[in-house]
Amino acid sequence: MYIKMNIRKLLLLCLTVAVLASCSKDDDDLDVPLPDLGGETWAEGPTDTWLYQNFVLPYNIEVKYRFDRYEVALNKVLAPVREDKVIPVMEAIKQTWIDPYSQVAGEDFIKRLSPKQFVLVGSAEYNTDGTIVLGTAEGGRKIVLFVINDFEKKNKPEVKQMLHTIHHEFGHILHQTIMYPEEYKTITPDYTATWYLYSLEDARSRGFITEYARSKPDDDFVEMIAVMLIEGKAGFDTIVETTPAAAQPLLRQKEQIVVRYFKEAWNIDFYTLQARAQAAINAL
Repeated sequence: MYIKMNIRKLLLLCLTVAVLASCSKDDDDLDVPLPDLGGETWAEGPTDTWLYQNFVLPYNIEVKYRFDRYEVALNKVLAPVREDKVIPVMEAIKQTWIDPYSQVAGEDFIKRLSPKQFVLVGSAEYNTDGTIVLGTAEGGRKIVLFVINDFEKKNKPEVKQMLHTIHHEFGHILHQTIMYPEEYKTITPDYTATWYLYSLEDARSRGFITEYARSKPDDDFVEMIAVMLIEGKAGFDTIVETTPAAAQPLLRQKEQIVVRYFKEAWNIDFYTLQARAQAAINAL
């Protein structure tokens, strides 16, 4: 799961429900379609055709964008995704995530390891502790992406935020398939469940690349992957070089384990992947 600490926007939902009821012995129509109980129907359109041709056929990845209450948390207030956002989002995902991996590791890599379903949600999932969920992954089979209605393809921070979520969740899929070296967990052992109470500056002073990286070793590992890929080598080096001196060797140790893991576990040159991913982001 990828959680962001600070809420950028509050989604204000105003729901007006009008219930009209009438009783008539002569006009009782009980044959009313019920959504989610087999009564809801829709016709495939251009968006469905595009998704089939660009994700189902080449990668066997299903993209669900029509709101399905049972694909997300039932106790959360969530907004459906706007259909006009679907193709731009998935185009960006293909160009900046699938293509770089395919170029470096081969198309079979993504076909074999990618989640088989993306679920798109318009808003974020808000938690009671003030954090928001930007993405989740379930057993390596499904990734749920939130805040899609805010996405703009030409807005680089928005693209990087979405990719951060995808790289984070895909990183979990990778290490759940082949585990990263145990030594990684000993570099900065002061993990905490209350990571969100600390600032980004504090996290980096302790050798964590983000606040959320301090939650537990698995999230620390995939946060390193995500930040290294969305920032590129120059961007990542700048982050490291602007942290306190004591934290810099800790982040470099983590970097080297990530690079070694990709080579030994997946035969991927991480720096080549990093360069391709950064070039793809800039090309948008």
